Amino acid sequence: LGGNSWTMILRLVLPQVMPRLITCVRLALGPAWLFLIAAEAIASTEGLGYRIFLVRRYLSMDVILPYVAWITLLAVITDWLLVRLSQAVSPWAHPV
Repeated sequence: LGGNSWTMILRLVLPQVMPRLITCVRLALGPAWLFLIAAEAIASTEGLGYRIFLVRRYLSMDVILPYVAWITLLAVITDWLLVRLSQAVSPWAHPV
């Protein structure tokens, strides 16, 4: 049909791969958040993981719970944005 390799990739391959790629990113974000917080707790002097690790010693649940809520909120918003991106990029992959 006269299309070169890049045209075929952009118009055929990429639209078919995007829904699955975004789903894979969504599934990988859970462990990524877990490892990020663990890495901050172990080897950092900044970040939410480090702060949770510091106040854990004193069993300050009034400080830990807002940090956990903040992490949960960030994860939910990120997931929601990825769902919306997937729906915008490939509406045929999401039946109504």
